[in-house]
Amino acid sequence: MSLQCLGLISPFLQQSTYQSKFEISSSLLMTSATLKYGERQAAGRLLQQWMERPESDTSVAACPIQPSTLQLKDLRKSKQFEIDMEMNPYIPAQIEDEFEQLNIVGPRSGAWEMISIGEPDATDDIEYPDLHIWEGQIAPGVLIVEEIKKTPCLFMSEVCQAVYQNHFSIDTLKYVYMVDVCNKDTLSFVRDVLYTEANGLVWPDEEIHDWQLGTPEFEALLGTKIGKTMAHLVLGAFRRGTHRISQIRSFHTFEILQLRFAIEEMDHDTPVVPSVELPIRTISTRVTRSMTRKRKAEEEETEAKKAQKKG
Repeated sequence: MSLQCLGLISPFLQQSTYQSKFEISSSLLMTSATLKYGERQAAGRLLQQWMERPESDTSVAACPIQPSTLQLKDLRKSKQFEIDMEMNPYIPAQIEDEFEQLNIVGPRSGAWEMISIGEPDATDDIEYPDLHIWEGQIAPGVLIVEEIKKTPCLFMSEVCQAVYQNHFSIDTLKYVYMVDVCNKDTLSFVRDVLYTEANGLVWPDEEIHDWQLGTPEFEALLGTKIGKTMAHLVLGAFRRGTHRISQIRSFHTFEILQLRFAIEEMDHDTPVVPSVELPIRTISTRVTRSMTRKRKAEEEETEAKKAQKKG
């Protein structure tokens, strides 16, 4: 049974004008000519305006993104997808230091889940045939996306929301990690445009960079494919003018890009930040881990089995 039969296809997929409204807006193209990072920055700026300003604000173009109603149980009803929720969660080594800084309780607390969503009958993905449509972990306040792959049936922003909302209230979501980013559009921008001599950077950079709200770099990152997915998540999950992406963190582990998107709640006193260029803020160099996340998970599982036998 297809998602269309179940009524699970996002309303945007049934509207042929959705992409044209956002991707090829003439006003976006005109604005991009005056911006440091062109169309990417223009797209990111518009997304930020949509997040920050209520629907009643007519000073910006109408936002076509509607509240998402997709639920994980809807996907489970479809034979098109295989969902595995019987997995052993772990803290990915790529972001282990991050969790220590944020004081996030680890998997042993019990309030932690790992989920994978596959599409076994899909045969059109030649480049990434072994990747799941979505695989990641959910903890209170945190969504960790380890695998994500475009599919004609779904918007990944809606899948992210559905997965997190299956376990916790969406209002508690504060951080989204994109682990081992392989999206070509996002990677090419970070490596070839952002981390360049013009910005005093080189890829890979051993420092962590926090790109602040209102900077050209923040807006351009938001205008990449991964950035748009995160912005669509916020726009589909919250009323406009109530939540926004406040910071984008970029760093690497073994030259592989990692991203963190911070989500904050807005109130009447929260200023809508104008676009100004701010200096890059860095944090001290991290100590990378040589152990891969898969190996670490396997070792923890082995130890758990040994403990059960002893008991």
